Amino acid sequence: LLHGQVATTWTKTTNPNRIIVVSDRVAHDDLRKQMIEQAAPPGVRAHVVPINKMIQVAKDPRFGNTKALLLFETPQDALRAIEGGVDIKELNIGSMAHSVGKVVVNKAIAMDQDDVETLEKIKELGVTFDVRKVPADSKENMDSLLKKAKNELK
Repeated sequence: LLHGQVATTWTKTTNPNRIIVVSDRVAHDDLRKQMIEQAAPPGVRAHVVPINKMIQVAKDPRFGNTKALLLFETPQDALRAIEGGVDIKELNIGSMAHSVGKVVVNKAIAMDQDDVETLEKIKELGVTFDVRKVPADSKENMDSLLKKAKNELK
């Protein structure tokens, strides 16, 4: 989740003062959590929190000046956070790994039916998508990728 591309290119582009990995799975995996916290670029603190904790702190006025880059492991995690009240206006979809039952829709993204339905729900909530792995890439069209996934999942 927090690797060279995120730590360098996205941090330079978005200029956060915190990177927060929002994931129940990672929050309960001490080794992954420690690796993420150590991978933060200089001057930026990295944290790993469960989804419900992110929902709680998103509403806490003490964190109002925090400019955070939120990283989600899955679109389902992002949807839970958004539905819980985390104010996300734009969601970057950089990569979604291929696994059994998923169809490849571009060089970095593979989706299954659950991913398609989840991303459509996120879109219905008014969130826009920035589909590219790194800032230097051209943005791709999420609607086209969802359509491709639906056609291949039939």
